[in-house]
Amino acid sequence: MHAKKHYEEFPRFGIETALVALSYYRKYSQWIRHLFFLFALLSKALKTHVIYAHDAWGVGFPAWFVARITSNKFILRIGGDMAWERQADSNKTESSLNEWYREGFHKNNYFFYLTRFVLKRADLIIVSTSLLSDLYGNYYGVDPKKIKIIYNPISSIESVAISTEENIIFASRLVAYKNLNFVLKTLSNIFLSHPTLKFIIMGDGPEKQKLSDLAKNLNIQDQIIFKGIVSQAEVLEETKKCLFTLAPALTEFNPNYLLQGISLNKPFLISAENGLPFEVPINLTFNPKNEQDLRKRFLSLLDGNNYIAAQEAIKNLNFRMSWDDNLRQNAEIIKAFFHYNQ
Repeated sequence: MHAKKHYEEFPRFGIETALVALSYYRKYSQWIRHLFFLFALLSKALKTHVIYAHDAWGVGFPAWFVARITSNKFILRIGGDMAWERQADSNKTESSLNEWYREGFHKNNYFFYLTRFVLKRADLIIVSTSLLSDLYGNYYGVDPKKIKIIYNPISSIESVAISTEENIIFASRLVAYKNLNFVLKTLSNIFLSHPTLKFIIMGDGPEKQKLSDLAKNLNIQDQIIFKGIVSQAEVLEETKKCLFTLAPALTEFNPNYLLQGISLNKPFLISAENGLPFEVPINLTFNPKNEQDLRKRFLSLLDGNNYIAAQEAIKNLNFRMSWDDNLRQNAEIIKAFFHYNQ
C-alpha cells in the first residue's frame, strides 16, 4: 500500500518517481527473480538520485548494492522486523518481539545479521513506529540520527452507524505470529453465548488451512468467515459494517486496517505490545497469550454501554495523520536529506 501510494503521489510534492517491483518477477525461482529485479533496478537507477526501498532484505539488499555502484542515496522504509517475524512465523518462538530480543535469541539468528548489514549501510531509515526505531537503535546498532518515524495514516474520524451485523474483522496475511489460532480457541467459548457473532478473516497465507481445520475441530466453522484476498475497497466496506477490529499478533506494529477502523469510529482490541502512535486505553488491549484476558475484553466490548464508551474514547484520541500528511512528511525528509548531502 505505501509503496504504491509513494510511487503515485510523490510527483505532487515535487519528487519524480520510477517503479521497480520485485512482485513482477514472482513467477521465477528465487535467485532468478532477484537477478532480474537487480538488473531492472540498475537500469532505472542510472537515471535517478535516490533509491527508496520498502523492505530490509529481499528488496533492500539489491537496492543497497545498486545504490553503491551508481552513487545513489539509499533510503529504507521498514514496517516490521524480519528476524523475529521469521522465527514466529515458523513457530520457533512464542516470545513477543521485545521478549525475543531481551532474551538474546537474535544473537544466533542468521536473518538478524543480514538485516543489520543492510540497515547499517542505509543512508536513511524510515519506520512507522517508535517500537522499531528503538529496536534498530538498541539492538542493531543503527545511528539513531539516521532513523525517522513517519506514522501510518489515519483519517479524520467519521461516525458510522452501528451495524446490525455482529461482525469482528481481521485483515492481514495469515501467518503464525498473527496468533489467530489463539483467537479461534477464545471465540469458541464466546460463541456459545453469542450465536450471531461472526469473525471475518480477510487475507491469505500459509496458516489458512490450519485455521480452517481448527475452526471445524472447534465446531465454530459457521461463525468463522474466510474471505481470502480482498481489495482495499472491500476491507473498507467490511470495516464499515463491523462492530470492532482485532489485532492479535504477539507483537503488533501499526496495523493499517485497525487505523482505518479508527477513522470510522470503530473500537478495536490490540495486543498489549504494540506500536500505535498514541496511548491506547487499557481496556482495549490484552495479553496475546492469555485466553481469559482476551475473553474478558471481548465480552466487555460486546456490552452496549462499554461499546459506546469505547467509541467516545476513540473520538478523543490525540492523533491525526492523513495520507497527505504521511506523503508530505516523506517528501520533506527525502528532499532535506538529499539537499543536505549534495
